[in-house]
Amino acid sequence: MRNPRSVEDVQALLSLEQAIVRAIHARDTQSLKNFMAEDFVLRGAGAEESDRAAFLTAISTLEADILSLETQNVRAHVFGETGILTGTQLARVRMADGTIINDISEFADVCQRRDGRWWVVLAHSITIPEPAPSPPA
Repeated sequence: MRNPRSVEDVQALLSLEQAIVRAIHARDTQSLKNFMAEDFVLRGAGAEESDRAAFLTAISTLEADILSLETQNVRAHVFGETGILTGTQLARVRMADGTIINDISEFADVCQRRDGRWWVVLAHSITIPEPAPSPPA
């Protein structure tokens, strides 16, 4: 049987993830500041890392329109004062030149309970390449 606090924590983490997705879609960096710890780290493929300020700047200065942003298969796990969110993010973006990009990435967000609330302390994301078209039969 699950601990009732654990069930509440899982729901709080899932709500946090939904709020982050909405804020990124709206490019609402003020809201994002309220979800991400000051020592937040974003890690992409390889050794590339960004801090909170760089992430927020990238969101606010993105030279593209975020047409849609959603997550799928999101799961939350709680280990004491640490929460892990994993899932798939689907983004559709129109670049300044009109090109539409569909991006699929797998993510893991590490959260930590600080002062009674959850904060994202680390986000890791890897873009999944689109499959090559099948050759004609």
